[in-house]
Amino acid sequence: MAEVRVGGRYGRLYGWLDWPARLAGLNLLWLLGVLAGLVLFGLAPATAALYAVLRGYVLDRSPRMWRDFWAVWRASLVSSQPVLGLPILTVWVVVFYLLLSRSTPFAWAMAVVAAGYLATLLQLPAVVAHLDLPVVRSWQVTAEVAWRRPLPTLGVAVLVAGLAAGAWSTTPAALPLLFPALPALLATLTVQRGLSP
Repeated sequence: MAEVRVGGRYGRLYGWLDWPARLAGLNLLWLLGVLAGLVLFGLAPATAALYAVLRGYVLDRSPRMWRDFWAVWRASLVSSQPVLGLPILTVWVVVFYLLLSRSTPFAWAMAVVAAGYLATLLQLPAVVAHLDLPVVRSWQVTAEVAWRRPLPTLGVAVLVAGLAAGAWSTTPAALPLLFPALPALLATLTVQRGLSP
């Protein structure tokens, strides 16, 4: 069946309306990818595949969601573990210290450090999807990109936290429709702008 192309204002509107279905599909694929790797070993390749497909959409390359997701998942099953898996696991360390610092004078300082770290970590898979770098260099470039222009990084972090809190308090059933693909999309757009000359 031939593909119908819509131009002008309506074409742009059609493109915007296509995004909720894409994000919902990518959320489902990400969850399947995590489960396919028995959760612990599936987090890194599923996240790498999610960001890679999103990058394809952002660059108007018309990726085939299912096929491209699983191709990247298989290709990055081992290679993504050190570059993404280790930093993702450090989230548990951050959460542990946040809980430990409750009701202490260090609670606010720890919360600020944790927020900055998580805002940076959100952009790491986008940098990995954009650039082919060694593990440690990927981490360094992510920190440089995230904090060279701190306002977009902080803006994305605040927006993601606000969406999560709003969805949790009003309609928790909407969380699977928003996360993790929506924050990944925002991080991909921020990193693409940060890497552009």
